[in-house]
Amino acid sequence: MPKRQAKVGESNCTPNSGTIATSQTMSATTIKYAVLLILTIQNASVPLIMRFARTSEADPYCVPLLVIIQEIMKLFASILLLTSEVGIMNVAGTIHTEVLGKPMSTLRLAIPAGLFFLQNNCMQLANSYLPAAVFQVTYQGKTFIVAILSVLMLGRRLERFKWLGIAGLALGVSLVQVSKSSDSKTEAVAAQEHTDAYSTMLLGLAYVLTAASCSGFANVYFEKMVKTTENASNGSKAPSLWVRNIQLASFTIMLGIPVLNLSKSFDVNNPWRGFNWSVWGVAINNAWGGLLVAVIVKYGDNILKGFSNAISTVLATIISIPIFGFQTGYPFAVGVILVIWSTMVYGRMIQFKGDWWNTVPFTPQMATGEESSLELNDVEKPKSGKNWLWKKNNLDSLSLRHTTSSASNGRQLKTAMAV
Repeated sequence: MPKRQAKVGESNCTPNSGTIATSQTMSATTIKYAVLLILTIQNASVPLIMRFARTSEADPYCVPLLVIIQEIMKLFASILLLTSEVGIMNVAGTIHTEVLGKPMSTLRLAIPAGLFFLQNNCMQLANSYLPAAVFQVTYQGKTFIVAILSVLMLGRRLERFKWLGIAGLALGVSLVQVSKSSDSKTEAVAAQEHTDAYSTMLLGLAYVLTAASCSGFANVYFEKMVKTTENASNGSKAPSLWVRNIQLASFTIMLGIPVLNLSKSFDVNNPWRGFNWSVWGVAINNAWGGLLVAVIVKYGDNILKGFSNAISTVLATIISIPIFGFQTGYPFAVGVILVIWSTMVYGRMIQFKGDWWNTVPFTPQMATGEESSLELNDVEKPKSGKNWLWKKNNLDSLSLRHTTSSASNGRQLKTAMAV
């Protein structure tokens, strides 16, 4: 007897299919929370380990050398991960095709690589002069820089709730700076630099703002480059994230070697001076922290990163109290709360109801002072049964975009936002 075919609308699922789907969902959820835990620990440990390494009683180590070492670690790790992705027989061909075979695309990455090199140097120097908790909160200001540069460089227009988050972030960082927080290392560093604690705090603030600016500009530049390449490639497959890491690490090493030779802190006769366990811990932590980007791209999202930043900020502050004798007051506490709240608002973890907060404040008639009254209800919505996505274009008029973009383009955009 011929097997009866299922009618339209009937389920062909086996009795165990629901169990398998539930198991897969639980597995994805477990991985997501594992990523949140790992990312939070890594983010919180960065300023703590750096502060300990930079203020230890050992001889000062060469910062450019440490940055080069961590990039070498990242380079080899990226090659190994690319090998696991494409196979040992194809890794050389992939690198040749994507790196050497596309010289213009590769050369464009020299700019973000140079900025990341400067960023890593400034982060370590900032931890010489700022308490770990103050550094962690202030460095969240990179969200403010990314937002402003996205408007200037990408022509992006931000909704009102994002501008509220940006304003709150700026105010929170300002409160942290005027709180006059200090730890047990502050006076010792000031005495070593033959200056007062206030001057060292200002110097640390200059370094951390430079680091945040480099990070913000590099991220926006990289996103602009990805979008330009995406438009030119007409939907061709995007390079692997590990290929991007190989390119960035290689350029960083090449740009760092001349800086190393010019650095006064580099001792040719004893290059490993000051490299104790905490310094190697900084190198390893920063190297594998960069590789966490791939995990975030695959399993994470902006909400996950926002929660991680918020939790790591609180965690770094709490741990700084017993380890470094961190002392602060009410302005710091209010500033931390405001920074965390603003980050959650900007990342849509805290949402506002109503159209006013969720629309762009000005329209193309901005020059005449007129504000748009165009809302979703003013445009006829598409009929059900079609997969359309509402999206505002650069002119802030409402358009329809069919959601048939390739998976490779999606990976490119997520990569740009996560690096």
